[in-house]
Amino acid sequence: MPNGASHTTADASSPERKSARLHIGWIMPPFVHELPVNAVDDEAAADQLYTLVTELLPHHPPEHQYRFALGLSAQLEPMAAANVIYAGLCPLEVEGLPSLSTIVVSQLEHDSEDEAELLRKTRELLERKYPDDNCQAVELACGPALTRIGTSRFVVDAEWSASGDELPVVLTQMQAYIPLPGTAEMLVMELSSQESEAWRLHAEVFGEILNTVDWGTDQEVEDYRAMQGGRSAGVSALDDPDESVKKELYWHSSRLVDAVALRGRMGGGEVASLTCAECWAKGLRSPCSAQHTWYIGEVRSGDLTRALPRVVEAFASQGWRTDDANTAEWVQFQAGDEAPERSVGHAFTASVDIGASRFTAAVTAPCSRVSAPGDSLFG
Repeated sequence: MPNGASHTTADASSPERKSARLHIGWIMPPFVHELPVNAVDDEAAADQLYTLVTELLPHHPPEHQYRFALGLSAQLEPMAAANVIYAGLCPLEVEGLPSLSTIVVSQLEHDSEDEAELLRKTRELLERKYPDDNCQAVELACGPALTRIGTSRFVVDAEWSASGDELPVVLTQMQAYIPLPGTAEMLVMELSSQESEAWRLHAEVFGEILNTVDWGTDQEVEDYRAMQGGRSAGVSALDDPDESVKKELYWHSSRLVDAVALRGRMGGGEVASLTCAECWAKGLRSPCSAQHTWYIGEVRSGDLTRALPRVVEAFASQGWRTDDANTAEWVQFQAGDEAPERSVGHAFTASVDIGASRFTAAVTAPCSRVSAPGDSLFG
């Protein structure tokens, strides 16, 4: 399952730009190793670096591990000075050969009045400073942004290199400049790597990460806490779910209708996009799932009392999981690895209201951020 990262912006400093704080989130693949840029002290940073290098270089001699850790530690102070809020190492294997890239996230202040002006000014500045690089406007899931792809050259001193020798370096870099709405800040995400042959794969990973960037305000975080108290899986969104997602929801709802075996009047049937609770907790606000809600009304009370036991028996026998939170009036099931492959990641809640003579169900699709196909970089 991908790792999440979340950070909070400072309030806008200008009186004219007052706004609630933004909680920024993104999803990192599980194979990205975070650098201790936010360690509480040097000792904690050293411990984290030791763990990291022994995981990355398990078969290298201790001297090489030490030099690599030393080189990483030398970068922590400059990162802190550059307002870096996240940094990670991304090891990938291409045709049996190892490769490595670095992902860095920082926040910069600006004085532009709106996003369009900020992106225009930033592009003009980059094109003057890097005339040979490729700058272009892009549309991410979180909104408009600007990307730059180019190279940089420098020399690593012998004392900091893993080999102990002076090391000339050519880095390929991809930067994304993302305005943070309602603030005087901009998020800058950067990918850099010496691996020219593996660059395409690293860039694809980085592109997927960029499309998970999202944010929410303090009020939305409070809404999430209230939502958790109501057992809701997420919040409704205006985006229309994909037709393939709807089709799967209808299919699973049909299986639930068969299992409950009730006679009555069908109602509801709406499919709404939502943000799942886990993504919401990480600060993500764009839709990642969808939910099909429906009910069967005008059901005889005797039939309703037998409805949920039939549901429990039918779905438990097919490998769906539940927990002790179920009651005589409400059950929740999740399709885990033991369930049929088509169902994995789906979930549903079902409830009965004897007084209202109604059976109600809500069937939820898997989170698209953490339920990618098996061949996905995030799978």
